Amino acid sequence: MKKIKSEKYLNVYWVSALAIILAVAAPWFNLDVSNHSFVKSYIAGIGIALLVLANLWIRRDMPTMPMNISWLKLSLASLFALGTLSIFWSVNIDFTITKWLIWFSIFCAYLVGYHLRLDNKNLIKFCWGLLIAAFLIALIGILQYWFDPFSLTQAATPSSTFGNKNMATQPLVLILPLALFLLGSKTIKGNQAWIVATLSALVMLFVFYTRTRSSWLSILIEIALIAGFMLIKRKELGAWISWDKNKTKASWFALGVFLLLINFNDQGFTPFVEKVVDAVGSAESSGNSRFAIFSVAIDMIKASPVFGTGLGSWFHNEMQGGFSTYDVMTYKRVHNDLLELGVELGLVGIALLLTAVSLVSVGIFKILNQGKDKGNNWFYFLLWVALSGSFVQMQLTFPYQLGMPAMLLGLYIGVITRRYEDFSSPIKSFVLKVPKTAILSFWLVLVLAVSAIYVDWIHTYNRLDEIKKNDKVQQIPDVMPKIYHLDLQKMLRYFSNSYLAGKRYDAVMTVERQSLKYWPNYNNALHYYAYVLIQKKRYPEALKVLRHFKQVSGRGLFTAHILEMNIFQALKQTKKFEQAFIDLLNTDEHLLALNKDTYRGLLHFSLGHDSLNKYSEKIYNNYIKYHGYNCVVELGIARYYLKNKQQQQVKKHLAIINSSNDNTCLK
Repeated sequence: MKKIKSEKYLNVYWVSALAIILAVAAPWFNLDVSNHSFVKSYIAGIGIALLVLANLWIRRDMPTMPMNISWLKLSLASLFALGTLSIFWSVNIDFTITKWLIWFSIFCAYLVGYHLRLDNKNLIKFCWGLLIAAFLIALIGILQYWFDPFSLTQAATPSSTFGNKNMATQPLVLILPLALFLLGSKTIKGNQAWIVATLSALVMLFVFYTRTRSSWLSILIEIALIAGFMLIKRKELGAWISWDKNKTKASWFALGVFLLLINFNDQGFTPFVEKVVDAVGSAESSGNSRFAIFSVAIDMIKASPVFGTGLGSWFHNEMQGGFSTYDVMTYKRVHNDLLELGVELGLVGIALLLTAVSLVSVGIFKILNQGKDKGNNWFYFLLWVALSGSFVQMQLTFPYQLGMPAMLLGLYIGVITRRYEDFSSPIKSFVLKVPKTAILSFWLVLVLAVSAIYVDWIHTYNRLDEIKKNDKVQQIPDVMPKIYHLDLQKMLRYFSNSYLAGKRYDAVMTVERQSLKYWPNYNNALHYYAYVLIQKKRYPEALKVLRHFKQVSGRGLFTAHILEMNIFQALKQTKKFEQAFIDLLNTDEHLLALNKDTYRGLLHFSLGHDSLNKYSEKIYNNYIKYHGYNCVVELGIARYYLKNKQQQQVKKHLAIINSSNDNTCLK
């Protein structure tokens, strides 16, 4: 009689190891050209794809490969297929490939999660691995906050290994709820409970130190969901959670550590209330910039409402598609993953995502109602809590544009889908008859292709780092990859800013020529290129660049007009200068008012030319109408009245300055 082979599973320790590696992965040595998100993306992408390959190898001797099609799988597969097919209508194929590789990581993680053994022992191992990864992220971040002992570049401290404190907290929102599964497990006893509680407290401490409001809000919502569930299930909570006095003591200790340490920073004792007030107080200015980005994203969706403009297209649309504004022209991401999906895949993409979200929620509640093991059901509820918190966070930031949160998403959805199938009937079941060797070979080729793309990008960034260190800017055009990475223009911007600060104008021109070769309408590059030409007194070339810059400038951006007037001044071409001034002043005042620097620039020009003095009052009034008080503007109009011997008006405006909180322009 032929022996039936039992199903084989990938060891969950490999998943934990990858999560831990991702937690500490960073550009520890490439300090001149640091791209933290790219490092984590290629480690997540290649690493999780290799785990799928390992899983296929482990299961190669299985006699059949049964397939079950459910509505959840169908919605997820449809969304992935739509994203893949969007390469055919994408406005930027390079960026679509960049973004698709993140989606590929999610897909691979889904396959890994789906094929994990889901017994209690493995779930415990799974959660331990993720909690250790979260702790390492937090530990590095806490040390940065207190001592900053590492050489890692940081956009805003503490950023741990992510280069951005907002990014650093995104995986923590997904991991923190699972610590409660460990703490509530009957297998976690004695010192283990204290370890879990302490690690969780330190992760929470790091999240507090980052002052990222989106993460605070997400975690508060997670706490509310968990508290609500416990309240509803209070009479039968003992069947879900194993608890004792030791765990109570460990929890109180962890809470005490958290409440104590939130009052300390690198300067010593600082009451935590001050940090909370500061974070909340800055919400308005941050919110205004977010809403400006969201508005541009909505305009893009309106322009291509059905299927969007392809994965990764937001940045290209912003820079080249005519959607930029004076204050939304450098953002790589929308800071709202749902809106960004709408830009990329239109309303169809949003509908498919929301369908999948709904079906995941339905699946979770089916598991909770029909699963007999309440302890394991607690794990699935906490998965749903983690995904819910992250769903809130993705309305305010971009977790699923990044490698680690994307991988966690795929793992969670895969685990949920597999468990859900125990309680639901499939739409269709069949046995895949493709030879295992063919599937294994196909996946191997796919992994090699993905790895080749990443290796090309790694080579580019390593060479750029060498170029920066060795000051060989002329080699930049020689190291561009075959597929242009989405972050590359931003990296070149760092080069340009550095060279401009050192007044190395030839180096700036070399960098900007490369940027403009890829994006001819890139406003920032046109600005820098024209500015450098002006500094080198190459005025005819600068005017030619500015004519193009004026045509493609973002809404409310009049930098090209101001630079053009500066050239006319330098060349003493008074008539051209005055005509350019009048033309700009006659532009719709609502457009001129979008950027407060425009009216300030016009006031500066009017005060410096007798023939334009008559426009000063109008310009001043429009500035005050739209922007309110400004010390320099008030002082400027006071000088205008002094020149015209209107002493009462001079006294009036000097009094306005002296009575304000900002009178620095008088010093």
